Amino acid sequence: MATFPSITGILQITVAIIIVLQCVSQTNASYEDARCKCVCDLERNGTKPERTVYVQTVGNQECKCDTVALPKNPEIFCPRCECSKESRNTTTIKVVVIFIICVVSLLMVYMLFLMCLDPLIARRPAHYQEHADEEVNLDDLSIPRMSPLETAAAASASARQRSILNRVSDEQKKWKGTVKEQRKHIYDRHSMLN
Repeated sequence: MATFPSITGILQITVAIIIVLQCVSQTNASYEDARCKCVCDLERNGTKPERTVYVQTVGNQECKCDTVALPKNPEIFCPRCECSKESRNTTTIKVVVIFIICVVSLLMVYMLFLMCLDPLIARRPAHYQEHADEEVNLDDLSIPRMSPLETAAAASASARQRSILNRVSDEQKKWKGTVKEQRKHIYDRHSMLN
């Protein structure tokens, strides 16, 4: 039987990953949050104008055609250019990335929890036996009916003693019973449940 890491181990790994990501995000990066972008229309021998984009990291006051595009003749070239300063918010990007990592980590922990819980809930038979043309009388398998007072007393007594695993397995049994009843209605009576 395969062993799975404990939930505390998974949480420790997740916390370690978040700490490493936080340390990496605080280091000085080799990118800039602001840039200057110039879009220039160039005419070639009287044909259709072409657009050329120049991007460079410069200060606020230096976001001009002559510092970004570096033309040979700025008086003729720069009137056909539109320059604009662009900036991005890296804090928002970091928050979104960390949120996505946390959601994926939480889903992984939930998946591992379900994988560990599944063998405890469903004890499957060791081998599969094919069931062909088997008829089961569900009236013989029915549960005896109790009065409402007995049902309420039994439910309150058993509610105190049940654990989460017992509740899940009871819901699973109830669902399997509903499926059997649906099969009986569809295959035997050729009608569907409402």
